[in-house]
Amino acid sequence: MKSFLVVTITCPDRTGIVECVTDVVVAHGGNWQESRLARLGGDFAGIVMVSVSPERVDELTQALTALASDEMTVAVKCASPGAPAGRDRNLLCTLRLEGADHEGIVHEVSAFLAKQGINVEAMETELVSAPMSAAPLFQMEAQLDVPSSVSLDELRKRLLLIGDQLGVDIEVAATPEQP
Repeated sequence: MKSFLVVTITCPDRTGIVECVTDVVVAHGGNWQESRLARLGGDFAGIVMVSVSPERVDELTQALTALASDEMTVAVKCASPGAPAGRDRNLLCTLRLEGADHEGIVHEVSAFLAKQGINVEAMETELVSAPMSAAPLFQMEAQLDVPSSVSLDELRKRLLLIGDQLGVDIEVAATPEQP
C-alpha cells in the first residue's frame, strides 16, 4: 500500500527546479505520479502528487519542506488518489472560452458552475494577442465533472447567456471517453 503526498512549489523560475525536487523524491523512495508545472510571469509554479511507502511519509515530507527558502515556497499535504466517489455517474466535459480580456470572467463562470454542483477538475487560462488588433484576448479551457442531474443542453444554453453577458464565446462539449 502506498501513501500519497501533494506537493506545491513556487519560486522565481530558473533551470533545475524540477531536478532539485525529483532528487529529493527519489532519494526518499518516492515516485512522481502526476504533476502540473508552469511558468507564470517570471515564477515557476508546480503541483505534484508523489507516492511513497507509509513508513517513509514523514521522512519525505521533512525533506521536501526543507527545500523551502526565502525565494521558494513548498507545501506538502497527504492526499488520496483516484477519482471522487460517484465519478462514474457523472459526465466529463470540456469548456472552452475566448474573448476580450476583462476582470471577472473566471469568477462569473466558476460561480455559475459551483451553483450547479459542477466540479472544475482542471483549468488553464492565458492571455494572447488578438490576431488583427493585438488587444489582449483571454482564453480558458477547463475540464468539468458534471453531475447527472445537470442537462448538457441546459448547461450549454445557460453558459451561452453568461458568455453574452461577459462578451465572450463559451463552448461546452462532452469529453470523449478515455480507454
